[in-house]
This record gives sequence, structure tokens and C-alpha cells, in this order.
Amino acid sequence: MKRKKLVLPILAIIFVALGVFIMNEGGEKKVPKIVDEISDRYGTVVNYDHFLSDGMKSKKLTPLDKENLERFIGTNLDVLSGKVSLDDVGNKDASIKVDLFVPKIPTDPVVTGTLWYTYIISRPSQATRGIVGGFSSDIDRKDGDAPWKYSNITMSNSDKVEILTNFGQADFEKLELKFVKKFLMSDLKSETKKIDFSPYYDYRKFHSSDYNWLGYAFYKFTTVKNSVPLTVVFAVKEDQYSEHETYPKNWFYVYMKRES
Repeated sequence: MKRKKLVLPILAIIFVALGVFIMNEGGEKKVPKIVDEISDRYGTVVNYDHFLSDGMKSKKLTPLDKENLERFIGTNLDVLSGKVSLDDVGNKDASIKVDLFVPKIPTDPVVTGTLWYTYIISRPSQATRGIVGGFSSDIDRKDGDAPWKYSNITMSNSDKVEILTNFGQADFEKLELKFVKKFLMSDLKSETKKIDFSPYYDYRKFHSSDYNWLGYAFYKFTTVKNSVPLTVVFAVKEDQYSEHETYPKNWFYVYMKRES
């Protein structure tokens, strides 16, 4: 079975189309990666099925899925705050594989990359195949010397399975996120709210482009890690929005930003 990937934001796809190639980060000795241990020499996962099964219309995350997703969000926030380096994540975390998008021109800085998170749900036996889960994030910065500033994780996937994150207040508290406010896509269009989600496009372009990924409402949170303020915004689709909820139960995109 081939390893299935969550859909990358369109900018990453554009980079590949322009001839950018992917390189593993760092020259240090790395811990063995979970995804490599369950893959053959061609990179194909063997003896495991992906947790998003073929033909599945929706997938409600289990406590184990949520535990790993929350850990992955936390790692992205740690990198943005500088609490841990991307080198450390790539070299020391068995669950995460780091790929940097390296420009064709050697003197151009590396400013974007992808983190792939893999975890085992069940091991294979003589009678059954194992099950593996995974998420991915894209991370960006202004230039090669700047700290990583933006990161995002999407629940959109190549199988078009609707992922129900099933988050509650306790899950946001585990991440030490403080609720600030919620707003609608229409607030960005009217410029009532002015929040940028990426170094490549501001809120003016976001509301009218394919980048918004069907976002209808947004929940803004803040936190502080390593003395660095961070903004975290969760996007929900219209059918998952409730004006009475403070915490988004089933979100499909999370945007993270370093504020200093």
C-alpha cells in the first residue's frame, strides 16, 4: 500500500512545478523514523492500511488520533517559538520526517518545508494488517536567517474523507490556547478583521482565493511559548459552524503564526 498524504497547500505544489526538489534537513545522525520502519526500500508502506480507508465518507478521530494530532500541533508551535529547532525535530523525533523545499539556485534561502507525522494505531498480526495514521504541516519563514514564522495543518486529504476532529474545551486547554474571538470569512472581505495567514498572501487575497479552503468561520486563540507570543486560528466549514460555540468541535484547518 502506498503511503497516503494529506493535501499540501497549493503553494507547495507550485514550488514543485517550478522545479524545486525536496531535501531532508540536517547532516546529523537521525533516529529511525516510524514511516521508514514500515516501508520498503521504494518508500511504499507494507503490511499496514491507512486510517483513512478507501470508500470511507467520514472519519471521527479517536482519542489516540487526537492525542497524536495535539502532539503534532504542539511541536509546530514549539518550532515557531524557537523552543526546539527544526534540526532537532528532524533528527530526534521518530514520528516526524522533515522535508525542506530547496530552490534550484543554491544561493537562494530555504524558506518553506513540510513536516510529516506518522503514528502506529495497531501492529499487523498473522491474521490482520496493521493500521497507521498520519498528518502533515507546511512551515514558512521570511528568509534563511529568520525564525520560522508560519505553519498550518489541514484535515483535507487526497481521499476526500471528511475528518471530524471532535475537539472539546479540554483539548484546547491541553495546548494552552486562550480563546480570543471568532469571526467570519465575510469579516475579512469587509476588512472588519485583518488577520494574515501566510507570508505569501494577506487577508485581502485570502477571502477571494482558493487558499481559503472553504473556510466559513475562524476561531482565534493565543498562547506564549519560550516567551514568544503565538496566534493560532482554527477554520471551520459552514456546516460545522455554531454561533453559540466558543471552541470549534470539527475544524478542518489550523493556522499558526509567530508574532515577534
